[in-house]
Amino acid sequence: MAKKVKIAIFDKDQRVELKEYELSNNGNKISIVPEGAGYFMPEIGPTTFLDWPIRKKFLFFGGWIHKRVYFSLKKGAKCLDFAKHIANYDEETKLGMLIYGPDVEQVKRANLNLLAEKIGVDNNPKTPWYIWAILIPSLISVILLLNMSGVLR
Repeated sequence: MAKKVKIAIFDKDQRVELKEYELSNNGNKISIVPEGAGYFMPEIGPTTFLDWPIRKKFLFFGGWIHKRVYFSLKKGAKCLDFAKHIANYDEETKLGMLIYGPDVEQVKRANLNLLAEKIGVDNNPKTPWYIWAILIPSLISVILLLNMSGVLR
């Protein structure tokens, strides 16, 4: 009996089919449709999988149990290679050290440009209703106070 591996196949309509398929005889391809018009056997490599956490070893404690999951596009010749997105990948130990992200300087420059566009622009162009609700009674009371003190005669 051949070894079965779990593979997630992405279709063109962004749907994922997650199933287990057998490896080919030489062990470097996944045998999904091995022959005929729908021939589809994606090639696997040392960096074409993710170890997916399935469950805890013991009910609520203990380490995670991981299942190896391969990712492929529908009718793809190869599985997705995750080493292209990992910096400092070491071929001997098969470990990656850092995942690429956006350049920090570009992010800072983009944020400064967004802030510079908003300089001098009023966030709230209309006066809120509660300012008028406080201002009008205050003005009326000041006018009444000035009238009672004899300033406005």
